[in-house]
Amino acid sequence: MRDYSLLSDTLESDASNIAGVLAALPNDQKVEIEASISAYAKNLPEGDIQKIWTEKVGRFGTDAMLYCQEQWKPGYVTEIDARSMSDGTLRFIAILTALLTRPEGSQLVIEEIDNGLHPSRAELLVRMLREIGEKRKIDILITTHNPALLDALGPEIVPFVVVAHRDTETGESKLTLLEDVQNFSKLFASASLGKLTTSGAIERSLSRS
Repeated sequence: MRDYSLLSDTLESDASNIAGVLAALPNDQKVEIEASISAYAKNLPEGDIQKIWTEKVGRFGTDAMLYCQEQWKPGYVTEIDARSMSDGTLRFIAILTALLTRPEGSQLVIEEIDNGLHPSRAELLVRMLREIGEKRKIDILITTHNPALLDALGPEIVPFVVVAHRDTETGESKLTLLEDVQNFSKLFASASLGKLTTSGAIERSLSRS
């Protein structure tokens, strides 16, 4: 994501070509999507991001770079490119780009969605997923190990949570609906989903079932 990328209509699975995808969009759509990315990025707890955008570069304009305008104190604005952005900011922009450039009504799968993101971004990330997912009718499937994100998702997510674990007898990986975990109702009444995950209570219940 830090490098120049070729213009493209398709986002790579690792989002390494976000600059190329955004820069290749029709101008009106590009302006709209970059404005949405900038609006969400302004809520990040690092620096004061004013604007995120891409530009075509090179003699033939076949490559693109991602840029960011920041205001660290009143009256002092600086511009940087992706090579100077934090891993968390780039990851956040990549998720937004995927959500905003996928066809409406499609499905998006993001593995370890909060990888590289600070726990303080959990609530913003969840709000972003819900708002854009509902607006664009995108079915979003994510994986996570982050208790902060699980808590940010709230109790309404419980019916849709699947726990990945190993069978204690065969060692095989298994998927179990959270609501099917033994004594889950009792466990959930005593602590949040994030705290249950941190304490290992869910794993212990699965090992006894």
